Amino acid sequence: MGIRRSHSSNKRSRILGVPYDNVTVNDAIELVERFVRDEESHTIVHLSLVSLMRARRDKNLRIFLEEADLIVPCGRYIYWAAKVLKRPLKEYIDPSQFVKLLMIQSVELGKRVYLFGGKGDTIEKAYDSLKKDIPKLFVVGKYRGNYERGALENVVTAIGKASPDYFFIGLGSPREEIWIERYIGKINAGVIVLVEGLFNLYAGKMGKHRKFTIDPASGWLSKREIPHPRSFKKLWLIPSFTLSVIAVRLFWRH
Repeated sequence: MGIRRSHSSNKRSRILGVPYDNVTVNDAIELVERFVRDEESHTIVHLSLVSLMRARRDKNLRIFLEEADLIVPCGRYIYWAAKVLKRPLKEYIDPSQFVKLLMIQSVELGKRVYLFGGKGDTIEKAYDSLKKDIPKLFVVGKYRGNYERGALENVVTAIGKASPDYFFIGLGSPREEIWIERYIGKINAGVIVLVEGLFNLYAGKMGKHRKFTIDPASGWLSKREIPHPRSFKKLWLIPSFTLSVIAVRLFWRH
């Protein structure tokens, strides 16, 4: 399986210099189907407040984002910033539902799935929950993210032998980005989807946020974010992010 990780960055929108793809759910699903069919490796990431702010100060993470094949914006802060900067999102995408749609797509296309991430029994509980929602999900392998120190080579080899068409990795950022950079050439995976803390959500280890009806006229939107295990750390990012977006809006010129 070949490796091709490139995207025409000049077609992307940006918030504080960090890129994202302004797509609808249908756009994204259709694009992923093309990725699956071309038998090359592609990476899909979600852009949240935390990942955006981290990318601004982490050069390697920024490069990883720039080279990703699809960057899906998610969360109310990204939604708000895009609107303030007059680049409104075409659609508000719930990351947990989007990832499930990709899994449903794998069933429809008759493709293989590998689940990798989480701590302890998280991946097993997430698998059980996903199989209840998607009974025909064809999972060729699953492994927890906090594997033993000496098990790495065996884990990478096992994934490579499974040759998954969809590889869902949830090690948390930036660990999962670093992991993919190192082992993308060995895991023989097609579509690689970075899900951060979503396995915790599927496993029932994180409470679901309240949801609002999305109404373009009133501006109400879903509060669903991609989960971060240490979400309290996000709080100190909010003022900096908000002020930076407002400053760009006030002083930016065409």
